[in-house]
Amino acid sequence: GRVQAKDTSNLLMKEVDLSSCIIIASPWLRCMQTSLPFAKASKLELHLDPAVGEGAEFCTHDAPPHEKEEPFKGLVDTSYKPLLEGKAPKTDMTNVAEALENRFGFEEGRTIVIFSHADPCIYLAAALAKMKPNAMNCTSPTAMFTLEQEKKGEAYKIIRNARIDHLTIYGETRPWHHDPKLVKLWRDLSWPPPVVSGKGDEKGKKALAEYLEKYHKLHF
Repeated sequence: GRVQAKDTSNLLMKEVDLSSCIIIASPWLRCMQTSLPFAKASKLELHLDPAVGEGAEFCTHDAPPHEKEEPFKGLVDTSYKPLLEGKAPKTDMTNVAEALENRFGFEEGRTIVIFSHADPCIYLAAALAKMKPNAMNCTSPTAMFTLEQEKKGEAYKIIRNARIDHLTIYGETRPWHHDPKLVKLWRDLSWPPPVVSGKGDEKGKKALAEYLEKYHKLHF
């Protein structure tokens, strides 16, 4: 998990304009841990928001105050107001998508990086793109969604659909999707992806590339 978080940070540091970037993270520990390398590398504050927490629509208690613990001290903007201000997100995340639009509006070149969980990522990406959730790929740990909005009010375009080719290592934690038909697709494909044993492992590289080409099409 720590290696995958670092891989994710490395990609974001290459692609994101830090001068106009906002980081929002689920207040649950594993998402905060995933966001940590990028927050430290970028020197940007974390904005913790229960609206992108796991199971937030039915969770009956708040996340523990991890922002007060090491290594998060001094990295969290404690003045940040949550998007829904105490209201629960809908399962389909449409009210979260609307709240994002209302809070931040459209700003050319601005990036909002959100560290969340599998289901909220799938539903939020679908809501922003105005697409069905099963158009979103099966989602494994630190999978990357990239969405772009060209004009204010337009639906976002899906640039990366839960892609995992930025990672240098794949763990045993399996992908997730709430659609059982998509779950069957990745089970038929198997998990984890093939391992590349080193720079000279051309056979392993080819096997991984072929696997990822199939994996990135696990959606309807």
